[in-house]
Amino acid sequence: MAAAAASSSSSSATLCKLPPPPPPISVTALLLAAVVAAAVLAVAAARPRPADATVTALRLASLSVSPGGSVNATLDAVLAIRNPSPVAAFAHDAGRAEVYYRGALAADADVPPWRVAPRGSEALAVRLTVLADRLAGRAPELYGDVVGDAGDVPLTVRTTVPGTVTVLGVFRRHAVVITACDVALSVRRPGAHSSSCRVLTKL
Repeated sequence: MAAAAASSSSSSATLCKLPPPPPPISVTALLLAAVVAAAVLAVAAARPRPADATVTALRLASLSVSPGGSVNATLDAVLAIRNPSPVAAFAHDAGRAEVYYRGALAADADVPPWRVAPRGSEALAVRLTVLADRLAGRAPELYGDVVGDAGDVPLTVRTTVPGTVTVLGVFRRHAVVITACDVALSVRRPGAHSSSCRVLTKL
Protein backbone atom coordinates (compact mmCIF):
# COMPACT_ATOMS: atom_id res chain seq x y z
CA MET A 1 0.00 0.00 0.00
CA ALA A 2 2.80 2.38 0.93
CA ALA A 3 4.57 1.65 -2.34
CA ALA A 4 1.37 2.29 -4.30
CA ALA A 5 0.80 5.56 -2.46
CA ALA A 6 4.36 6.68 -3.18
CA SER A 7 3.98 5.79 -6.84
CA SER A 8 0.70 7.72 -7.03
CA SER A 9 2.26 10.75 -5.34
CA SER A 10 5.23 10.71 -7.74
CA SER A 11 2.91 10.45 -10.76
CA SER A 12 0.78 13.34 -9.49
CA ALA A 13 3.86 15.48 -8.98
CA THR A 14 4.99 14.72 -12.52
CA LEU A 15 1.60 15.67 -13.98
CA CYS A 16 1.45 18.94 -12.03
CA LYS A 17 4.93 20.10 -13.05
CA LEU A 18 4.64 23.26 -15.23
CA PRO A 19 7.19 24.66 -17.66
CA PRO A 20 9.23 27.54 -16.31
CA PRO A 21 7.77 30.99 -17.07
CA PRO A 22 9.43 32.99 -19.86
CA PRO A 23 12.00 35.49 -18.69
CA PRO A 24 10.54 38.96 -18.16
CA ILE A 25 11.19 41.53 -20.89
CA SER A 26 13.95 43.79 -19.77
CA VAL A 27 12.94 47.40 -19.22
CA THR A 28 16.37 48.35 -20.49
CA ALA A 29 15.72 46.51 -23.77
CA LEU A 30 12.42 48.35 -24.22
CA LEU A 31 14.06 51.69 -23.56
CA LEU A 32 16.86 50.85 -25.98
CA ALA A 33 14.35 49.95 -28.71
CA ALA A 34 12.48 53.22 -28.11
CA VAL A 35 15.72 55.22 -28.32
CA VAL A 36 16.69 53.49 -31.59
CA ALA A 37 13.24 54.16 -33.09
CA ALA A 38 13.41 57.81 -32.03
CA ALA A 39 16.89 58.12 -33.52
CA VAL A 40 15.71 56.67 -36.84
CA LEU A 41 12.80 59.11 -36.95
CA ALA A 42 15.06 62.02 -36.06
CA VAL A 43 17.50 61.15 -38.85
CA ALA A 44 14.63 60.76 -41.34
CA ALA A 45 13.22 64.12 -40.28
CA ALA A 46 16.59 65.87 -40.39
CA ARG A 47 17.73 64.43 -43.73
CA PRO A 48 14.68 63.26 -45.69
CA ARG A 49 15.32 61.83 -49.13
CA PRO A 50 14.62 64.69 -51.54
CA ALA A 51 11.88 64.70 -54.14
CA ASP A 52 12.82 65.37 -57.75
CA ALA A 53 11.08 66.74 -60.82
CA THR A 54 11.77 65.91 -64.46
CA VAL A 55 10.29 66.96 -67.80
CA THR A 56 8.67 63.89 -69.36
CA ALA A 57 6.94 65.64 -72.27
CA LEU A 58 7.28 68.97 -74.06
CA ARG A 59 5.54 70.05 -77.24
CA LEU A 60 4.52 73.18 -79.12
CA ALA A 61 0.79 73.53 -78.42
CA SER A 62 -0.06 76.59 -80.52
CA LEU A 63 1.61 79.12 -82.76
CA SER A 64 0.14 82.21 -84.42
CA VAL A 65 1.64 85.21 -86.18
CA SER A 66 -0.27 88.50 -86.39
CA PRO A 67 -0.20 90.76 -89.48
CA GLY A 68 2.06 93.08 -87.51
CA GLY A 69 4.60 90.34 -87.10
CA SER A 70 4.06 89.54 -83.42
CA VAL A 71 4.25 85.89 -82.46
CA ASN A 72 2.02 84.10 -79.94
CA ALA A 73 2.92 80.58 -78.92
CA THR A 74 2.37 78.16 -76.06
CA LEU A 75 4.23 75.07 -74.90
CA ASP A 76 2.67 72.10 -73.13
CA ALA A 77 4.93 70.39 -70.62
CA VAL A 78 4.42 67.43 -68.31
CA LEU A 79 6.39 67.52 -65.07
CA ALA A 80 6.88 64.26 -63.19
CA ILE A 81 7.42 64.82 -59.45
CA ARG A 82 8.78 61.72 -57.71
CA ASN A 83 9.11 61.18 -53.96
CA PRO A 84 11.60 58.36 -53.21
CA SER A 85 11.25 58.55 -49.41
CA PRO A 86 9.57 55.52 -47.80
CA VAL A 87 8.35 57.49 -44.76
CA ALA A 88 8.00 61.16 -45.75
CA ALA A 89 5.22 62.79 -47.78
CA PHE A 90 5.95 65.90 -49.85
CA ALA A 91 3.22 68.54 -50.13
CA HIS A 92 4.36 71.35 -52.40
CA ASP A 93 2.96 74.83 -52.76
CA ALA A 94 2.48 76.68 -56.04
CA GLY A 95 5.78 76.72 -57.89
CA ARG A 96 7.28 78.21 -61.01
CA ALA A 97 8.38 76.78 -64.34
CA GLU A 98 10.58 78.72 -66.75
CA VAL A 99 11.93 77.85 -70.18
CA TYR A 100 15.18 79.40 -71.40
CA TYR A 101 16.47 79.49 -74.96
CA ARG A 102 20.23 80.02 -75.14
CA GLY A 103 20.18 81.87 -71.80
CA ALA A 104 17.16 84.07 -72.57
CA LEU A 105 13.84 83.55 -70.76
CA ALA A 106 11.47 82.24 -73.44
CA ALA A 107 8.37 81.04 -71.55
CA ASP A 108 7.02 80.75 -68.03
CA ALA A 109 4.06 79.39 -66.06
CA ASP A 110 2.87 78.58 -62.55
CA VAL A 111 3.12 75.01 -61.24
CA PRO A 112 -0.06 74.03 -59.34
CA PRO A 113 0.22 72.83 -55.72
CA TRP A 114 0.06 69.08 -55.12
CA ARG A 115 0.84 66.32 -52.62
CA VAL A 116 3.07 63.33 -53.33
CA ALA A 117 2.77 60.32 -51.02
CA PRO A 118 5.81 58.38 -49.75
CA ARG A 119 7.37 56.43 -52.64
CA GLY A 120 4.79 58.02 -54.93
CA SER A 121 4.90 60.13 -58.08
CA GLU A 122 2.61 62.60 -59.77
CA ALA A 123 2.46 63.99 -63.31
CA LEU A 124 1.50 67.65 -63.60
CA ALA A 125 0.48 69.26 -66.89
CA VAL A 126 1.75 72.82 -67.30
CA ARG A 127 1.04 75.23 -70.17
CA LEU A 128 3.75 77.83 -70.71
CA THR A 129 3.26 81.08 -72.58
CA VAL A 130 6.11 81.87 -74.95
CA LEU A 131 7.46 85.41 -74.45
CA ALA A 132 7.98 86.30 -78.09
CA ASP A 133 9.42 89.74 -77.35
CA ARG A 134 12.20 88.14 -75.29
CA LEU A 135 13.20 86.03 -78.29
CA ALA A 136 13.39 88.92 -80.76
CA GLY A 137 17.13 89.29 -80.26
CA ARG A 138 17.63 85.55 -80.74
CA ALA A 139 15.71 85.30 -84.01
CA PRO A 140 18.74 84.46 -86.23
CA GLU A 141 19.86 81.69 -83.87
CA LEU A 142 16.33 80.32 -83.55
CA TYR A 143 15.94 80.26 -87.32
CA GLY A 144 19.24 78.41 -87.65
CA ASP A 145 18.17 75.78 -85.09
CA VAL A 146 14.81 75.25 -86.77
CA VAL A 147 16.14 74.83 -90.31
CA GLY A 148 19.40 73.15 -89.28
CA ASP A 149 20.33 69.55 -89.97
CA ALA A 150 18.96 68.22 -86.68
CA GLY A 151 15.96 70.51 -86.46
CA ASP A 152 16.28 70.60 -82.66
CA VAL A 153 15.79 73.67 -80.48
CA PRO A 154 17.96 73.61 -77.33
CA LEU A 155 15.99 74.65 -74.25
CA THR A 156 16.53 74.65 -70.51
CA VAL A 157 13.46 74.05 -68.35
CA ARG A 158 13.90 75.25 -64.78
CA THR A 159 11.32 74.48 -62.08
CA THR A 160 11.23 75.79 -58.52
CA VAL A 161 8.83 73.96 -56.20
CA PRO A 162 8.62 74.94 -52.50
CA GLY A 163 6.87 72.61 -50.09
CA THR A 164 6.80 70.73 -46.79
CA VAL A 165 8.27 67.31 -46.03
CA THR A 166 6.24 65.42 -43.39
CA VAL A 167 7.79 62.32 -41.80
CA LEU A 168 5.17 59.81 -40.55
CA GLY A 169 2.72 62.67 -40.10
CA VAL A 170 4.74 64.03 -37.15
CA PHE A 171 7.94 65.82 -38.17
CA ARG A 172 7.66 68.70 -40.66
CA ARG A 173 10.39 70.47 -42.55
CA HIS A 174 10.36 73.11 -45.28
CA ALA A 175 12.04 72.17 -48.56
CA VAL A 176 12.55 73.70 -51.99
CA VAL A 177 13.13 71.43 -54.99
CA ILE A 178 14.95 73.11 -57.89
CA THR A 179 15.29 71.23 -61.17
CA ALA A 180 17.06 72.25 -64.37
CA CYS A 181 16.50 70.08 -67.45
CA ASP A 182 18.37 70.55 -70.72
CA VAL A 183 15.89 69.66 -73.44
CA ALA A 184 16.38 69.28 -77.18
CA LEU A 185 12.93 69.91 -78.69
CA SER A 186 12.45 68.46 -82.16
CA VAL A 187 10.70 70.80 -84.58
CA ARG A 188 10.31 68.18 -87.31
CA ARG A 189 8.85 65.51 -85.04
CA PRO A 190 6.28 67.23 -82.80
CA GLY A 191 6.43 66.03 -79.22
CA ALA A 192 9.83 64.36 -79.61
CA HIS A 193 12.56 65.51 -77.27
CA SER A 194 15.50 64.35 -75.24
CA SER A 195 16.45 65.67 -71.83
CA SER A 196 18.90 65.43 -68.94
CA CYS A 197 18.09 66.90 -65.54
CA ARG A 198 19.91 68.16 -62.47
CA VAL A 199 18.12 68.34 -59.11
CA LEU A 200 18.92 70.46 -56.06
CA THR A 201 16.95 70.26 -52.82
CA LYS A 202 17.25 72.99 -50.19
CA LEU A 203 16.09 72.01 -46.69
